[in-house]
Amino acid sequence: MSVKTVNPMGNLAASSIRGPSQALWANCPVLGMLEDPGVGQYFFDDFNRTGGNTSAASGAYAGGWGDYNAYIYQGGTITDGQLEGGVISLQADGDNEGVSIASGTGSFRITTTSTLALNQKLWYEARVACSTITASKSDCFVGLSSGFLSSGLPQAAWPITVTDDTLADTNILGFHRKGTASPTDWSFVYKLTGQTVVYPTNLATLATSVLGAALTASQYVKLGFLFDPNPTPKQISLASTGQTAGQLKQPLITIFVNGLPAAAFLTNTNVAGTAFPTAFMTPSLAIMNQSGTSPGSLLCDWHRCAQLANS
Repeated sequence: MSVKTVNPMGNLAASSIRGPSQALWANCPVLGMLEDPGVGQYFFDDFNRTGGNTSAASGAYAGGWGDYNAYIYQGGTITDGQLEGGVISLQADGDNEGVSIASGTGSFRITTTSTLALNQKLWYEARVACSTITASKSDCFVGLSSGFLSSGLPQAAWPITVTDDTLADTNILGFHRKGTASPTDWSFVYKLTGQTVVYPTNLATLATSVLGAALTASQYVKLGFLFDPNPTPKQISLASTGQTAGQLKQPLITIFVNGLPAAAFLTNTNVAGTAFPTAFMTPSLAIMNQSGTSPGSLLCDWHRCAQLANS
């Protein structure tokens, strides 16, 4: 079953409004997935209900938070952003403190462990904002990760460590806002546990390169990517990591900012590389403070992920 849930018209226009990006989601059979899990799996949270907030004012909290697992440092909170349509705010009040949440079950992956076989088409997008763009205040992450400990319990310094601009040693595929190196922008990033993190060339300042301007404080941006195992080959005009400009390659992963595709994309060179994650991953959000003074918050309007079934 294939049911389009957004109008594909106007795909070339950048838009930060609340709805999902048309160019990214136009061919995703969301309604089919909702009716029949045999079509695929679908995750969406609009944060218009969260249940009770778990406050960590008297000590760190590690455990369940609604449909998520959460690690909340002492002084950290997950609160209502009190904005149109439902928004959550992740924040903490001290240096090297933060908040991270992840859905409890890792359901999505692009390559299969050991064989590196490609799985089926996958869509991801989140609409987020950072309340401050001042340097050295906080790191933020949105995307997919392998979750917390193998026991299922949350852990501290995940997926962002207490070292500024540094991600933890876990499976990661998504977007990292480096609080010191690029406080006004987001970078695409991927990592396999035990390997060196990769920030692909020409995908490290996404808002600036795709939208033409750095982000401002509390400015919403939609960050997403599309994995397609069988795309039409295209010529590399802006080479990324491990690529050569001018070659004809399949764009296996295309990155989107406010519905516009970045010029650089990932090919099999990247996806089959030793640093690309092969584990099951789960939608995740996190903030880690670099300062205890006005470190700001990560605001998330919604995040969404879908993948066609393998069989």
